[in-house]
Amino acid sequence: MKILHRHPQRIGILLNPHSGRVRRDLARFRLLVCRLPATRVAHVHNPVEIEEALTSWALTETDLLVVVGGDGTLQAALTSLLRTPGMGVPRVLVVPAGTTNMSASALGLRGSPFKIIKALARWLNLEGPEPRLRPTAVLQVLNSNDQRVQCGMFFGAGSIVAGVRYFHERIRPTGLKGVMGPLTAFVRMLLALFSRNAQRLLPTVDASITVDRTTREAPWLLVMGTTLDRLLLGSTPFWGTEHAPMRFTAISKSPARLCRALPAVLRGRPSAAMREDPGYLSHNVHTAGIERLSEYLLDGEIFEVTGNVELKASTPVCFLTL
Repeated sequence: MKILHRHPQRIGILLNPHSGRVRRDLARFRLLVCRLPATRVAHVHNPVEIEEALTSWALTETDLLVVVGGDGTLQAALTSLLRTPGMGVPRVLVVPAGTTNMSASALGLRGSPFKIIKALARWLNLEGPEPRLRPTAVLQVLNSNDQRVQCGMFFGAGSIVAGVRYFHERIRPTGLKGVMGPLTAFVRMLLALFSRNAQRLLPTVDASITVDRTTREAPWLLVMGTTLDRLLLGSTPFWGTEHAPMRFTAISKSPARLCRALPAVLRGRPSAAMREDPGYLSHNVHTAGIERLSEYLLDGEIFEVTGNVELKASTPVCFLTL
């Protein structure tokens, strides 16, 4: 990673008052961001307000966008930044202040969001160390029918969507904070594999997947793509060897010895039997196509599909780490 020495010409801050940590300490977040020098702050509640703020600021490559929120806030911001070809993309700093912050953690931004904002302030006031640049590609998900693109860091389909619904409907209302909520939903999904009701608890998708000019059809238990190095709890469920920015993995409904292979899958270290079984699919790719999906997950947000889905990786976005 390179060290960023040059200060941004302009700074725009997206603050989502509905994000989990922000909602609990809104007054403190407002005070800290308002103290940052030469910044524009927008309180945003949804993708429309995020797009309006970014359009009005018209940030360029020499500017900085600070996203104070969770995975969903970052997803909406990246979609607005990358949806229009040819627009300048500023450097991006993610302050992990949401209910889930998997993307920020994988990008190297962990710990207290208040410490990250204070570190940013020290750098801007020439009192602290320079941040580092971490260029990372972003997923671009195209719905073929309406040609609309959604952008984010993690794509999922199949049982992953059911797990996120379970989290929002059953766990989030209990008030579990931080990683404990997503962790509980994740463990529940793993335990469901060993249950007699696995088919009901973990629904599959009958889809056609095309990667590297090869098409496979199956009832898929899970489908996922990401440009991150690791996912929830540091798991790395991908084992492709190709030199490409997107990691893409799919596991069918009944691959050989799934329960026994699960630890190897989560570590990205498949056995020889897994490599030979067509029920396990994992490649590093530039693009992937999926037909017959009805919905998909992108950074915790669920989107309906009205056509085929194409995944591709953007040119790298320069994320800052402090």
